[in-house]
Amino acid sequence: MKREKIIEAAEMFSGRAFFGVDRDTLSAEYAFKNGASWRIESVWHYTANELPDVGRHVVIEDWFDFTAEDEKDLKRIMKKYPFKRWAYVEDLLPEM
Repeated sequence: MKREKIIEAAEMFSGRAFFGVDRDTLSAEYAFKNGASWRIESVWHYTANELPDVGRHVVIEDWFDFTAEDEKDLKRIMKKYPFKRWAYVEDLLPEM
């Protein structure tokens, strides 16, 4: 989600588009923007803290995605291609 879409949605849900700006509107916009940013960031895991589960499809922020066959394969991939953070694919998809 792009930042512009978050701002647009925050303005819509806060009532700014209908009622103008007041203290409650600004508080609602701030809460919405922070909640959206938290949700986006919450799916990412940092490699220094934990390894992904073996056999689950993973997206790497830096440049490629992979699914490891076993723990040995996972460690080989992470050593050969160090990356900053990763996320499970299903965590990035919207729930239907």
